[in-house]
This record gives sequence, structure tokens and C-alpha cells, in this order.
Amino acid sequence: MNISRWLGTGLLSLGLCMASAVPAENEAPVSPNVEHKFELAKKYYGECAATEAAEFENIRPYLKAFTDIDVMTDTLADPARMAQLMAIVSDPRTIHVMSKCATEPVMWDTWMRGVTDWQGMMRAMMKFTNPAIYMNWMMAPMNPATYQPMMQMMQPNWYGRWMTAMMNSTFYQPMFSMADPNWYMPRMSWMMNPSSFQPMFNAMGFPGYPVPPTPMAQPAPAQPEE
Repeated sequence: MNISRWLGTGLLSLGLCMASAVPAENEAPVSPNVEHKFELAKKYYGECAATEAAEFENIRPYLKAFTDIDVMTDTLADPARMAQLMAIVSDPRTIHVMSKCATEPVMWDTWMRGVTDWQGMMRAMMKFTNPAIYMNWMMAPMNPATYQPMMQMMQPNWYGRWMTAMMNSTFYQPMFSMADPNWYMPRMSWMMNPSSFQPMFNAMGFPGYPVPPTPMAQPAPAQPEE
């Protein structure tokens, strides 16, 4: 029961918690094997009250799980690391960052590349054939490292951060931004741009737009024999 609950929580977070590590808004989309630079995520984290750059650097390795299938697989395979990720996600500042970044077209590019990376998906599936993963989850209830990250919910400052966030208008910006007509233009452009779906075409075996065939050269007419 504990295993299914933790795994279910992780998969739900993957779908709903909206990745936070994305390239800068004015930066060209990165190639599949280039690590994200986290400019937008760091910027949004700085919008929150009482934040420091060092705090963001501490959570950066965990947030990579939402944009990298290999990191997410390793996180799901380790109960202690999964618990740490859940503790980080439960912070209002992290939720603010994720909510903002999830609506950025560059984040959609990241997800599109991820879900069409069949090699990455196969690597993830192969990792879960390792029996040691399931043994780790069976032993998770007896592992103190599994509970330690969640102990922050027993501390008053955790609730203080939530109270401060709920009284701060910045926390609600992801919802308020949808009232701005200009917010929709780049997102509609992404949806209407065929190149946004190019990774899907590539995964289906259509690597690029169709090119009109080049007319074949016609053979020269035979000269009559003299």
C-alpha cells in the first residue's frame, strides 16, 4: 500500500506539478541532450518573498526530474530521494515556480522532446526491471531517510511560509496572467506552429517537412543512325 501510494504520488506530480527547469524566454530551444539553464525558474523563484539564490541551487537537482526522464526514473527508484522531491514540491515557492514555468512554450518544447524520446523511455523501462528497486521500496517504511524530508511539515516555519505566500499577490500571478490578452499570443503561436510538433513527426519516422520531389532529368532523344 505504501509503495503504490508513493508511486502514485510521484506520477501525479510528474503530470501536474509542471516542470520548473526551462531555458530563458528569449533563448532558442535547446537540443535534446543539452542541460537546461534554469534562467526562468530562477527568475520566478526570486519573485517569491524571503528567497535566496542558494536555496534555489539546493533544489535545482531535484527539479530536474520534471524535465529529464532519466532523473525522474532514478528519483522514482529511490524512496528517500522521492520523499525529498515531495517535500520540495510542497513548498509554496516551488509551486509558484512550477505553475509559472508550466505555461511557457519553451517548457512545452521540453515535454514534446521528452515524450518522443523512445530511447529515453526504453532506458527508463529497463531500469525498472531491476529487482533492487522494489526491494528499496519494500524497505522504505523502515528507512529513516524516507521520513526525514517530511518532518518539515511538523515545523512552524513551514506553515509560516504558506501563510505568507497566501497573503502575497505574487503567489497568484499564474492565475492572474491568464486575464492578460497578450499572455495568449505566444502560446497560440506555439500551438499553430508545425515546427513545435517536429519531435513527434521525427518519432513517427517523418524527420522533417515533406520536400517536393526533384524532377528527373529526361534522357536525350536518340540520334538517328546515319
